[in-house]
Amino acid sequence: MLLLERIALFAEPVALALVLVYTYSFFGSSRWNQHLVHLIMGGIFGLSAIFAMSNPIPIAEGVIIDIRNLFVGLAAAFFGLIGGFVALVLGGLTRLYVGGTGAVSGLMGMSIAVVMGLVWAHWVRPRMSGDNKAFLILGAMITAHLAAVIALPKDLQAKILMDLGPVFFAANVFGALLLGKLLTREQKLMKEREELRSAVTIDPLTQLLNRSAALNTYDGMRDRRVGSDGTAMLCIDVDHFKRINDTHGHLRGDQVLVEIAKRMSLCLRPEDIFARMSGDEFVIVLDNLTSEHAEAVAQRCRKTISATPIIADGAEIHTSVSIGCAWLSERPNFSDLRTAADQVLYRAKEEGRDRMAFEKFKQGALPSLEPRAVAV
Repeated sequence: MLLLERIALFAEPVALALVLVYTYSFFGSSRWNQHLVHLIMGGIFGLSAIFAMSNPIPIAEGVIIDIRNLFVGLAAAFFGLIGGFVALVLGGLTRLYVGGTGAVSGLMGMSIAVVMGLVWAHWVRPRMSGDNKAFLILGAMITAHLAAVIALPKDLQAKILMDLGPVFFAANVFGALLLGKLLTREQKLMKEREELRSAVTIDPLTQLLNRSAALNTYDGMRDRRVGSDGTAMLCIDVDHFKRINDTHGHLRGDQVLVEIAKRMSLCLRPEDIFARMSGDEFVIVLDNLTSEHAEAVAQRCRKTISATPIIADGAEIHTSVSIGCAWLSERPNFSDLRTAADQVLYRAKEEGRDRMAFEKFKQGALPSLEPRAVAV
């Protein structure tokens, strides 16, 4: 193999590194499902393997040499079984399409690289303390694809192992180190961005949305209502919460809030908005549902709290919530809807607490009074 051809094996990882990393940064930073991101990245690494096969180094009739195994191995190592499988399918189908004596060997080599990437991700990397050492081992493991030469004619096996084995080892180790470091850096940056995003949108105690995040989510909701569907808001207060804090302490009071959030979350759909507004006050927004359905959900949320006591740090605490549910056939602004639900909540409290009060409002007839003070 000529010197320039050998250098080309190193040049491909370098040329594609920035493209792959910035692509991962774009998709990984989105709020898409992780499995979808892994599928997309597996496709991109598979396309990179195809690109590597588009400019191969021919060894014999139907036998080509390139760096495709590095990409399918990295896809499995960083994007799991989904990423590795997608990259393998794309690369494998392309190699079979190219055909020739080395088609079966090429497919075997990619399969070995995927297996090595998965083994590295699940059993090797968790036991490694340093990234650089881990990536060097990954490159060496991916080089196990050379075992696929067993499917080639015997006169080519020794030639490839002796002449190209060291070159593949160096190219895979170099590529795994380069791309591994860049991908890991992006993963750390995305994690930091997600933590910052959570800090400004998530209530740290209950892990629900906070006030500002609830408002922003409400403003961004898509309208899919049909027929008698409308929008409802549940304003929820924990009954006599001050008494719980005074009797059992604030730490147990916090545990009560966490458990209330967990129980009511089980009564809701994934698209419903559930937020802690302040203290023991929660808000739930139900969109695209009938008034009867909204009333049933509100009643279910109330019952799930009072049905069984909450165990907080060994103490059995009996508690309940009062809920005001306001439903409209149209979607008003957040503030107007909350004012309406607040007014209904006060009625529930005046009726004795551990109550759910419900009211249907007409557009333009929402209450505008400031909430009245009610003892907690």
